[in-house]
Amino acid sequence: MIEEVKVKRPVGRPSKYRPEFCDRVIELGKQGYSYAEIAAELEIDKASLFDWAKAHEEFSTALRAAKTYEQAWFEREARSNMKNRDFNANLWYRSAASRFRDDYTERKETQLTGANGGAIQVETTKKLNINELDPEQRDVLKQALLVAKAAKK
Repeated sequence: MIEEVKVKRPVGRPSKYRPEFCDRVIELGKQGYSYAEIAAELEIDKASLFDWAKAHEEFSTALRAAKTYEQAWFEREARSNMKNRDFNANLWYRSAASRFRDDYTERKETQLTGANGGAIQVETTKKLNINELDPEQRDVLKQALLVAKAAKK
């Protein structure tokens, strides 16, 4: 009797990835395409772009190059339209800040320090519970309060 050998099939659909996508990605980047637009052009979802970049070093390199070309295109467009009265600089900046966060996001840094740049001094105070005082301690407190009251007058 001949024993049947089962061949394991890969789980899921086969990847749509093709090495020639690297050149296409770079060309789209040169036209200012974002990652979402590149994914749409390749008829895949954006997550697949990053999955392919993890799995294929050449695709990762192409994707990084496309981002650089995208930013260069974006900046050229702004520079060439700077004197155009219809140029919406605010819209351009907001788009640039969201697309190229490392280069266009404003950062504010706040540092807290104590006197002369030293550490901040923290004092912990405990609330006084008069019921925890013995009669002698209550008399001392009463006298201190009377002196403070007299000094206010």
